[in-house]
Amino acid sequence: MLQEMLKDKIQFNVLWSFSLNILYSIITILILYFVAYWVIRALKKANESIEKIDPTLLPITITVIKYAAFIIGVLIILNIFGANTNGIIALLGATGLGVALALKETLQNIASGLMLIFLRPFKVNDYIESNANNGTVQEINLFTTTLKTNDGLFLFVPNSLLWNSSIKNFSKNGTRRLDFIVGISYENEVDQAKEILINLARLDGRVLKDPTPFVALTALGENSVSVMLRCWVLVDNYWDVNYYFYKTVKETFDSKGITIPFPQRDIRLKISNETIGSDNFKSLK
Repeated sequence: MLQEMLKDKIQFNVLWSFSLNILYSIITILILYFVAYWVIRALKKANESIEKIDPTLLPITITVIKYAAFIIGVLIILNIFGANTNGIIALLGATGLGVALALKETLQNIASGLMLIFLRPFKVNDYIESNANNGTVQEINLFTTTLKTNDGLFLFVPNSLLWNSSIKNFSKNGTRRLDFIVGISYENEVDQAKEILINLARLDGRVLKDPTPFVALTALGENSVSVMLRCWVLVDNYWDVNYYFYKTVKETFDSKGITIPFPQRDIRLKISNETIGSDNFKSLK
């Protein structure tokens, strides 16, 4: 009878201990979940209200917080149940080495993503070009970078491709140089064309005063004289100013009598009377 009571007591203690462990595990999961949830929520609110926070860092930070909460939760629960976490960590390390060898390309993308995040050759909303990939950066995460092309297409680029090649960032400096080149006829006055171009640049408020715009003769072509207007504009105004100059320069040159020539050639045909009859020669004339 006493043995049965002891046995029941032991079973009750084991069941009670297991129930407490389950309860502690649930509490741990809930605490970690709400901590991660509130941290991520606070980051999102801060990102919306404070412009100084780089939006590039938000997706990667949220991902790291989620993975960190999951790993910490697993280790705490294992400790609650009395598992030897040191051995588990060693096992995970050995497993991780095997997985790392199998997922070499994926890990390269992760490492490249971290380098892109911290060295920041570009950020969200920058327009970049790298090899055959170009577009506006929409998102940078651990594995890939998302771009939106000029024609509205979705471009999904592995981070390793961007990190292992040169990156041209059109937005980072805030300004761009605009070289507007137009050809005029050899019969036209070069100084008149230069004066028209410099006046258009000075009157356009989108053209920056510093560096100072200037006009120069750049080439003597077969059919035209090339005149270049060089000025600086904000990145957002680059294409608008460029298209405006095409329209305005054409209209102004037409009103001032300055010709924008098209390619043409003078062809002289020498015909021998000995090889072609006189009747045929007259018909050719």
